[in-house]
Amino acid sequence: MIKILKISMIALMGSSVLAMGANEMKRYDVKSGKIEYTLKGSGNIMGMVQIKSVGKKRVIFDDYGVTNLEEENKVKKETTMGETKVNKNHTLVYMNNAIVYSVDFKKKHITRMRNSGAQIAAMFGGGKNLKESGESIMKSMGGKKIGTDKVLGYTCDVWDLMGSKQCIYKGIPLKIEINVMGIKSTEIATKATFDLTLSKDDFKLPDFPIYDMQGNVLDKNNLDAMDAKVNVDNTKDMDELSVKREAYMKAQKDAGIQEGQSPSKAQEEAMLASMMQAMGGEQSMLEQSKNEILKDAHSGIIEFSKECYGAANTLKEANKCVDIENQKFNSDEEYLQSWTAEDKEEMREDIKSFEKAIPCIEKAQTMDMMRGCMSS
Repeated sequence: MIKILKISMIALMGSSVLAMGANEMKRYDVKSGKIEYTLKGSGNIMGMVQIKSVGKKRVIFDDYGVTNLEEENKVKKETTMGETKVNKNHTLVYMNNAIVYSVDFKKKHITRMRNSGAQIAAMFGGGKNLKESGESIMKSMGGKKIGTDKVLGYTCDVWDLMGSKQCIYKGIPLKIEINVMGIKSTEIATKATFDLTLSKDDFKLPDFPIYDMQGNVLDKNNLDAMDAKVNVDNTKDMDELSVKREAYMKAQKDAGIQEGQSPSKAQEEAMLASMMQAMGGEQSMLEQSKNEILKDAHSGIIEFSKECYGAANTLKEANKCVDIENQKFNSDEEYLQSWTAEDKEEMREDIKSFEKAIPCIEKAQTMDMMRGCMSS
């Protein structure tokens, strides 16, 4: 229901459509690869704490990083006034497009969750893929490309950023050197093979029980089907919204609106006219927008949301509604991170406003009339 409300707000209010195409989930300019790293660290913090760390790391990726497994095993020794503590850290994260599996080796279990981090990064990437977005972010933080180097025979670009140097080959860091607060650490690739054929076994996870974000044990036999459905729906949504965003970006340019500028009334009208032309004219854009909103509005999800979320008094109860909604209405809602009295009231008001706008949307004959439905 939350997603429906957000999409509806965009369609009704004419907000910018910031969505990513499938290409924007790509992290690297290499289709597949296996990389092994050696990790080392040492130093002294203010003459009081001696630190030394060693470890290994491996990265396996396919489909330009859309599928990515990263495992790290590290041991760190900290000595303070003659007393030494040893910390062992073993992590593994497997990203399968829109799904992430995080392995906890201490508890011997795995948590399955939505890959919201990559989606957010891509959404704010301005149409760039994750590799391009990463470079833009580094530049915005003062990072500079200062030359080239070679690691394992691969020529990579060297970036200098906030006390670190990274040697990056087609989006893949092959060497990282960091010197912060007296602690020097390095991550250097010792073996790398690219453009190889990988199988499902290459991304095999430990034989631990797998839980969702609510702590429910998942049936491993159903995971492939669950992941496939989410990934197909995610790709379809991204591609559809990407077309709209491209139309929006072109319309913004045609109207002469600069980045960060608040458009004038005349520019807003010029932008809307350009968008409608790009989407087949006003009538076509109107029908597309109305169909998207009304299809969900008449599915019964509004009544369900009012009843289920309205009765939920805890985060666990609210996320149980998310589970039911995803199953009953073929949705792909993410779990809520909080459920305060304010959150519950905000959703109640949003649902109420959306429900009230439906008859108006059904009768709307122009885009202006439809946008006015939410403000009336």
